[in-house]
Amino acid sequence: MNTCIYLRKSRADEEAEKQGEFETLHRHKTTLLKIAKEKCLNVVDIKEELESGESIKDRPRMIELLKEVEDNQYDAVLVMDIDRLGRGNMQDQGLILDTFKNSNTEIITPRKTYNLNNEFDEEYSEFEAFMARKELKLINRRLQRGRIKSIEEGKYISPDPPYGYKFKYDDRGKKYLIIDEYQAEAVRLIFSMYLDMYGSNKIANKLNELGYKTNNHIQFKNKAVKDILTNITYCGYVKWKTVDRKNHNRVRPKDEQIIVKGNHEAIIDEITFNRAQEIRKNRYIPPTFEKKEVSNPLAGVLICGKCGHNLIQAVDSRCPKDDIRRFYIKCKHCDNKSSRFDYIEKAILNSLEDWLNEYKIKVSLEDDRTEIDKLKFESKAIKRELKNTENQQNKLYDFLERGIYSEEIFLERSVLLSNKIKSLKEELSRVNIEIISSKENTLARKQLIPTLETTLENYYKSDNAKEKNILLKTVLDKVVYTKEKNQKNDNFSIELYPKLPK
Repeated sequence: MNTCIYLRKSRADEEAEKQGEFETLHRHKTTLLKIAKEKCLNVVDIKEELESGESIKDRPRMIELLKEVEDNQYDAVLVMDIDRLGRGNMQDQGLILDTFKNSNTEIITPRKTYNLNNEFDEEYSEFEAFMARKELKLINRRLQRGRIKSIEEGKYISPDPPYGYKFKYDDRGKKYLIIDEYQAEAVRLIFSMYLDMYGSNKIANKLNELGYKTNNHIQFKNKAVKDILTNITYCGYVKWKTVDRKNHNRVRPKDEQIIVKGNHEAIIDEITFNRAQEIRKNRYIPPTFEKKEVSNPLAGVLICGKCGHNLIQAVDSRCPKDDIRRFYIKCKHCDNKSSRFDYIEKAILNSLEDWLNEYKIKVSLEDDRTEIDKLKFESKAIKRELKNTENQQNKLYDFLERGIYSEEIFLERSVLLSNKIKSLKEELSRVNIEIISSKENTLARKQLIPTLETTLENYYKSDNAKEKNILLKTVLDKVVYTKEKNQKNDNFSIELYPKLPK
């Protein structure tokens, strides 16, 4: 932690010095440097306030410190006691508190570390501006800590069980989740139908036909189905702090969420849940006007290879010999030659099957462990260098104490090593993220194969244009079609762009 030491005499210190006691700031500096060494703090500056004024405006080093704290130059400020920062009027106290709180900068003393965003206790009671809200905040914080601890232990803490589960109580009266087999069958049916490319409305209708009711004893609607499909509880996990209620129910970033393996039994496996999330993320239902159904399975998928516009489906106005109405695909914007719909559809499906077979071979031959092992080796090397650099920084205090380094050289070396440590930690974070990403990509590539197989199987089974369109958009970003004037019938070129895991 990049730390600034702030030193200021109190009036009591000045009186003691008048009585012949040794220089106060030097004694305080020695004490705080010892604490910095024990806590492995990176001291990058030492500010000595030579004035003992009550007001901030009379203390130039405090004004300088507050400006640097506001600019997030420090992770912490080390002082002998919190009242060394200011015991002036309410306005001064409020300015100091707000500056440290807004920048999330800690205040460290020999007795206690203060984080104004987390830890308000009785030792902080002298800051009168916070007294009215202090007790309530303490209670809420204890409750929050208890909830987080329970979540980290894998306990489900919401007051109501999710659909598919019910509460059971142990001998101590503690409740835990067990599977409600009747409702669990509905949950399994929801995921099964969704993986078979049924929409949430059709799934809800099916559940209602079978007589299932929600926990509120009403019929299923598409929202209830979607809530179940996105609830990670069903694959054996518990979650907390996924939504920021104070910020218009904004979904929190992943690093702020708490998601851990739960103590309860899963209703579905993780692979099924992850496949459902992938389908949900990639599924796109094209906008349609009221009473107008999608009639072209290739709508929004087929792109002109010459001008880049979407190709459209049209009816062949000529009456064929077999008296069957035929459709063809054309571009309204350029001279890309049209072709019969069935020719293009067959070519896309055949190409998709060929691509799938090649992809299976490619995945079977890939060895992602080599890349992951390389990243793990790099991570270990960075950790070794980080440890050596931190040891170097710890030795700075010994050199300062033994007089080998002056205070100026100590601060200069401390800043250099602090910057190096920061750079190494950032590099370590990057490598660890790459390791996680590589593992996730390996799993996603393997999961893509059954998704494609299911899509092709259901496409052949379906006779509904809208369902076929949704299926294609689940696995394809686009298909580029090109046909020259001298080409006839099924003589054209297509280029597939499958949706690959990033």
